[in-house]
Formats: sequence, structure tokens, C-alpha cells
Amino acid sequence: MDRQHLGLRQARLTAPLVLLALGLTACQTTVAPAPAASAPRGLESADGQPFRSAPRSGWSVTIHKPASGKTYCQAARTAEDGAVGGLGMVFRTASAESGFTLTGVTAATPGERYELTAGFDQGAKLMLGARGLPGGGLYVSVPTRTYLEELAPFSRGKRVTFRSATLGDLGSMALSGSSWAINASDECRILHADP
Repeated sequence: MDRQHLGLRQARLTAPLVLLALGLTACQTTVAPAPAASAPRGLESADGQPFRSAPRSGWSVTIHKPASGKTYCQAARTAEDGAVGGLGMVFRTASAESGFTLTGVTAATPGERYELTAGFDQGAKLMLGARGLPGGGLYVSVPTRTYLEELAPFSRGKRVTFRSATLGDLGSMALSGSSWAINASDECRILHADP
């Protein structure tokens, strides 16, 4: 075979390989970089309007209308009598999700999930799931439809102690007036937060 025929034969053999390599290169996709982790979200907030108060126990319920239009009600104590370790509770009700914020838990990491045990003076124990909030504190959420049932131990008890396997003993607090606060916040939700 002369050189001309050898060159043509070699060109015919390598042409499909070149085309295959070009095709594979064109089909390769680039992997987009992972999106940056978003900052842990807090609870939406807005100034409150008075709804009802119980001056003897120090609880008051307020109505909040944030920019999103998702109205919520909040029951907070003006003074945390009997709290050990700076703990406080704020009950919160809205159309889909309700629950409470445990304030004074400065060691909580925003966005982190925690298992909590609430121990009551009558011996009952309740296991709760919570998440850390920006600025400190923990938020325990419950579906609104079961809000009264799930928080019933807080209505019946006189004192509660919170513990977390991760955060340790968080402290205890008196529950005086909490039955009124839970019920009044739910009534506020029914009147103002439901669609």
C-alpha cells in the first residue's frame, strides 16, 4: 500500500473517534455550585394591638398583623414571676400553626432542632420538638387544630421544668394564669386570625 492510501485509511479510522470525542464533550454538563445556606428564619413579627388581659396573673393577649397579612395572636406575661434561669413563655396562635416560644435560652443555635422534656409538678412529662430562634430562644410549634389538647398539661400544671439532652437543664417557671393565656390566645385566633 502506498502512502496516499495509508493516509486515507488512517483518516477514515480516526474520523469517527474524533466525532465521538466532540459529541461527548458537547454532552457534558457543568455542575452548578450549591446554593448558599439561607439564614435561619425567625418568627414573623409586628406590633400588637390589645385583645384581652388578666391583670392579676400578669398575662395579656395581643393581635399582630405583619406585612404578609398572616395575622397571629400572642399571649405574654408582663412580669415573669417564679421563673428560674430567666425563662419565659409566649403562647402564639395563627390559622395553620400555633405553639409557644421559650425565651431566655441563650445557648440555642438559630435553626438547630432540639428535643425538649417538659416536666410538670404533678409528675406528667411531655416530649417536645423545638427549633432555635435568631436572637435566642426556642420555638415549639403544634398544629393549630390540636393546640388546646397538646398544651393542656401547661393549663393544668402549676410549675414546669424544661430540659434538653443537648442544652441541659434550662430552668423552671410558674404556670399561674397559663390556662387563661392559652384559651384567650386561641379565642383571639378564632376571631382575628382565621381566614
